Amino acid sequence: MVSISVMGKESAMKIMTSPKGLCAELAEAYGQAAEKSVLAALNPGIFFGYSSVTADGIGHGKNTTFPGLDWGQSADALLWLGRTAEVLASWEHVTGMQREDGLLPFAIIPRLAGKTSTMAEHCTLTADARGAIFRHWVPGNPLRTLANVTVLELAEAIYWHTGERKWLVQQAAMLARTADWLIGQVNEEGLVHGAGYYVERPTRVEFDGVNQCCSARALQIAAELLDIAKYPAEAQRCAATADRIVACFRERFWAGDHCVEYIHPERGAVSHHGLTDVDWAAVATGVLRPEQESILWPILRRDPGFLYGGMPTGIATRPETYEAWEFSHNDRMDLAAMGRVWYLECQARARMGDRKGLMDSLYRVCKVGRENGYNWRERYNAQGGFGVEWYCEYPANLIRVVHRFVLESGSTGIGEESS
Repeated sequence: MVSISVMGKESAMKIMTSPKGLCAELAEAYGQAAEKSVLAALNPGIFFGYSSVTADGIGHGKNTTFPGLDWGQSADALLWLGRTAEVLASWEHVTGMQREDGLLPFAIIPRLAGKTSTMAEHCTLTADARGAIFRHWVPGNPLRTLANVTVLELAEAIYWHTGERKWLVQQAAMLARTADWLIGQVNEEGLVHGAGYYVERPTRVEFDGVNQCCSARALQIAAELLDIAKYPAEAQRCAATADRIVACFRERFWAGDHCVEYIHPERGAVSHHGLTDVDWAAVATGVLRPEQESILWPILRRDPGFLYGGMPTGIATRPETYEAWEFSHNDRMDLAAMGRVWYLECQARARMGDRKGLMDSLYRVCKVGRENGYNWRERYNAQGGFGVEWYCEYPANLIRVVHRFVLESGSTGIGEESS
């Protein structure tokens, strides 16, 4: 390990440790992402292990937790930064919110505990007595499966980092419930119910392609973990359901030379917005047939349309083609470049051995961070960054990308080396 000096937000000189093998540019970005964002977001004043989605604790609520993805991304980065104790404490907080049927909340907002709030256009958001929210206020209920998938992915990361089989066995019953709820969202054909997997606007009602890919992978992870924990029947059910999702995806989500973005219950398959994040997800998770992948990959890897104002990675290469009916309101917040899409791009490039493409994309994120004092915004479009400041998604994923895909010391699956 080598140490580099970075300036904290309060102008106090601190020492951040970056991994060996990084050039000066990556080492600086890594240290800044860790110090100014991921570690700065830890706030033991809320509770030990609490981490905000923003480094300044302002955007999206000072004590709010988002088990739907944001929490998992930061937790994985914290594991790489050696903060396992905090991650385990936060894990207990989130998994303790699980409903009896296995569903986990996509958000925990203490200030809304026990309340029903009116959101835009007379839609409502209801929190239980603890502030846990299980249904989205946007019509179509997007993010429906996101928390359960995130918990399964983070369980794999914790087990990989700690190697604690005792911990895994202790979590097995909860993980089985988590997987069982997710299996309940899969119909007989293999389509996974749920609107936008990690987007709200566009809502992608009802079968989002990213959801298909990530749910299949999550159930593969669950099968591996439950098998290790000696839950053979549950493991077999997870594996069989994952296979059914993959088989369905190869038939229903293939549009000849790219993937279908989503399947609307009334309008059918939507695949006319150019290449999309579904294409990255399909390659990243390996759900396509080899012949499909061989058609898609040469097109996908070189398309500049995913750069929004130079920032990776946009949701689609033809964002101007989205229509009003695809949005729940006039707000098109998620029609943007986002850290979650960028991670899928990096995962796909790593899996396909495209190191040059991976590094080019990584340097772009570093450049945008450097030009803005290492303050990454929530979203990016052709005009630049927007949404909340000091958002932890890009910096957390920068740390994850460096370890999992650049240094080749991460894991894309239990016991597997990253490509």
